[in-house]
Amino acid sequence: MSKKYLILPLSILLIFVLSGCSASNEGEAAQDTVTLQLGHALSPGTPASDNIEALAQTVEEKTEGRVTFDIYGNGQLGSETEMLEQMKIGSMQAGAIMVGSMQYLDQRMAIEDLPYMWEDVEHARQAYQGEFGDYLADIMAEEGMTQIGYMEWGNRHITNNQRPIVEPEDLEGMKIRVAETALRVDAFDQVGALPTVMAFSEVYGALQQGALDAQENPLANIVAPQLYEVQDYLSLTGHFYNTVMLTVNTDTWEQISESDQQIILNETEKASDQVIEENDAAEKEYLAELEEYGVQINDNVDTDAFREAMLPIYEEWENEVFGEELMEIYNEASGWEE
Repeated sequence: MSKKYLILPLSILLIFVLSGCSASNEGEAAQDTVTLQLGHALSPGTPASDNIEALAQTVEEKTEGRVTFDIYGNGQLGSETEMLEQMKIGSMQAGAIMVGSMQYLDQRMAIEDLPYMWEDVEHARQAYQGEFGDYLADIMAEEGMTQIGYMEWGNRHITNNQRPIVEPEDLEGMKIRVAETALRVDAFDQVGALPTVMAFSEVYGALQQGALDAQENPLANIVAPQLYEVQDYLSLTGHFYNTVMLTVNTDTWEQISESDQQIILNETEKASDQVIEENDAAEKEYLAELEEYGVQINDNVDTDAFREAMLPIYEEWENEVFGEELMEIYNEASGWEE
């Protein structure tokens, strides 16, 4: 056979080989650069906020610039509710939002605001890494948001300017700031407090001017914004445990190659573990710092009395909002019925 008759078959073979390579790499080499505008309301200097910054840098390095983040923290893009609205319409591609705040999209997400819902912090942490966390992620998937990880915000405690909080009765008539969630309002109503919904960015000034008596937050978010300058008492009530869900608009997430998605998921998991380590290590430092600034710290809180006083809202919210399935998953993870 002459050489000229070999040219066509070899050419066709080469086309098939090249097209096969192209198809196998499609979505990898062909991926455009994706920039994720990520908003959150976390105070700078807290473990969660700092590790989100570090996560963004690491992802950019490991994806060789294919995935980058523009981070707007400390409520620069508005309240958490406003940021959820932006994510829904795609003007903000990613967010680190308190799970409880996501009730704006689906009221079942308010379950995180059940008071004293975990027997201890380890049960809480395990729950978010298990079926409970998966269930909440599935709810957000219905809203067009892909969950890429959780970060611990921590147990919330009460500061105020009047007295140590030992029994539920100590909160009667006290004006206390709460986030924009109906369940938190209900919880404090149960003990006779006067819950006031307010953006966190306004809390320092309201406390300073006397428009508020009290507020409640994790230790990191009491120290970082220097609330010790306008509060005299800290009571370690530990009434709510908060977690931040990191989410990406699903349409945007699907523009990222599978290999880069995996890098993001891996790095988010590492950052989440780091936040837990830093929270545990920093707790004594936070308390020492607050004490140094003259805050009177009360660790003699009757948490059993608080839990009993607030328990009536469990049944009400299960019947009206959460449903039996979600509450069953929660109860199995809570540690209270083991």
